[in-house]
Amino acid sequence: MVEIVICGRGGQGVVFLTRQLGQILSDLGMDALSSETHGMAVRGGSINSHLRVGPFHSPLIRANHADFVLSLDKSETANNLHFLKPGGLIVENSPEQDEENIRRVDAASLARTLGKVQLENVVLLGFASKFEGFPISVDDIRRRLAREKREDVKQLNLQALELGVTS
Repeated sequence: MVEIVICGRGGQGVVFLTRQLGQILSDLGMDALSSETHGMAVRGGSINSHLRVGPFHSPLIRANHADFVLSLDKSETANNLHFLKPGGLIVENSPEQDEENIRRVDAASLARTLGKVQLENVVLLGFASKFEGFPISVDDIRRRLAREKREDVKQLNLQALELGVTS
């Protein structure tokens, strides 16, 4: 059983990331429940989603229960820190150095090298897939992204994934 909070700002791809993870987990035959919470329904507003993997009956994660907090925005890390359980891991989009229980990758800058900052979510996903306890592997993610019918979108997503994995 794994519990993940995904947070960021509107427009960063929190919903896309949650849907991709949920679909990959379902494809693997795993039980996955998700829920998303929006602040102001505008680009830049606070957003988080909860994803629970296992035989849960509710998608909402209680305080001090999340194994992972995937954060696309440093300010949203602080807003969602209360969900992280002792010993849990924060995976954050930030140019800052790692700290205890926080692993960081500058996903936005890496995505910009591909010409699309919107790919920061896929970079962060690739980075997160490297950590012990994360419920899906980079190969699982690769297979899912390779299903994209639009060749240009597929190639950019796969490149973004590799940037995260190799960071």
